[in-house]
Amino acid sequence: MLERCDLTETRDTKTIEKELVSLVEKLGVLQRAISSRKIPVMIVFDGWNESGITEITREIIRSLDPRGYDLYAIKSPTPEDAGHPFMWRFWSKTPENGRIAIFVRSWFSRAITEEMTRAAWIKSFKDKRKAINNFEQQLTDSGVVIVKFFLHISKDEQKRRLEHQERNPLNAWRVTPRVWSIHRQYDDNLPLIDDLISKTHTESAPWYIIPATDLGFALLKVNQALVKVIEDRIDKNDAALKTAGKKEKGSIKEVHLPKKREVRLESSPPTTCSREECLETLENLQIEMIEFHSILHKRKIPLIIVYEGRDAAGKGGSIMRITRFMHPLGFNVAPVAAPTDAEKKHHYLWRFYSKYPKAGHIAIFDRSWYGRVLVERVEGFCSETEWKRAYTEINDMEAEFCENGGGIIKFWLEISKEEQLKRFQQRVADQLKIWKITEEDWRNREKWDLYTQAIDDMISYTNTGYAPWTIIPSDEKWYARVRTMTTLVDFCQSLF
Repeated sequence: MLERCDLTETRDTKTIEKELVSLVEKLGVLQRAISSRKIPVMIVFDGWNESGITEITREIIRSLDPRGYDLYAIKSPTPEDAGHPFMWRFWSKTPENGRIAIFVRSWFSRAITEEMTRAAWIKSFKDKRKAINNFEQQLTDSGVVIVKFFLHISKDEQKRRLEHQERNPLNAWRVTPRVWSIHRQYDDNLPLIDDLISKTHTESAPWYIIPATDLGFALLKVNQALVKVIEDRIDKNDAALKTAGKKEKGSIKEVHLPKKREVRLESSPPTTCSREECLETLENLQIEMIEFHSILHKRKIPLIIVYEGRDAAGKGGSIMRITRFMHPLGFNVAPVAAPTDAEKKHHYLWRFYSKYPKAGHIAIFDRSWYGRVLVERVEGFCSETEWKRAYTEINDMEAEFCENGGGIIKFWLEISKEEQLKRFQQRVADQLKIWKITEEDWRNREKWDLYTQAIDDMISYTNTGYAPWTIIPSDEKWYARVRTMTTLVDFCQSLF
């Protein structure tokens, strides 16, 4: 794509200045329009060293109300960043609905830089491309506008600008030996950069290659593109609002579903054991878990344990048994409730990335991102297109975590309708447990069959080799706890 960019293209200064006046005014108006319509926007500025990224960014933000955007300068990853999947730190910077996030360099330049340095912890370049495309596709599917600019200059122009900076006492510190080293690799890096641009240039998140030999002309091209993309999105948004509520044939967007693997939900255990036998077995397993927890920490392997299940299936009791003797600084339990108002302003996966375990730690989710295809599906909190799309989005998210050296194990605790009623009644009668029962639990029970279908689909579409589901029959609590611990210990052993 870079070879098609005419680096000599320009306009006369007066024409550029005249057009910019109008575009700058429009950009300010459009910022208010996306704010009122709750449209999130991400603007990415990437390019060669000394291509004018800082200068262009400075001029763009002058057109905007500073209360409506966030600016991120992306630098080398911190040790904590390095202990997470490649895209992890960028998820936290995605904008709220109606806000703009501006990236001075991005995941693109990090992928290029880390490929050039070939740091030992970095996964393959191919996986980075896949992670970038998944990230951008998930965001644009949810309504985020992504506009990506690559500022392109020639090797000779870059050299001229570096020499000019060196002669300036105020800027000479910026031209380090490493910067010159990268300049000398320009010809080697060009095909690498061009390949990544081509592989991450998609219909939903295209690249705009900006000739930046003349920075005034580059600024004009950037403004033109921003105005057009945002205007088009606002027009599309307004047109959709006019047709909202009209149930037209084919209004549900076709979604490609993952391969389905049939499962059976059983609430009764194939074997039983007395409470005393289970307690003895549990104690032995808990001791083993202490050892495995230590090994995970030493080998810097992050582990995610997901608990899902029907209300009163015993998730809390099982989590207590798993964590009883584990080092408290080496794990975190994340109880997941309905999203807050702040969380609703982001992509539904946004709030879970912040709870990811760092290298060597364990994160236990008491309910999880699977709420998208369970509660949100059954209760109508998201559209059919959205929850169908979530199967692939979740599989991609879990795959990236595992490809980065992590492990994910998922438990579904299943109880019978009769046993659930019995436990509900026990909670109502017990003053120490009555807080556990809510009106929502009773409402969910009335939709038992709808939830059963959603559960079957969830497990069938997301039961992968890298992040498997284990169905735990939970009518007998002590059997369920032993079975969960046994499965977890076996899974931890398989990670080494």
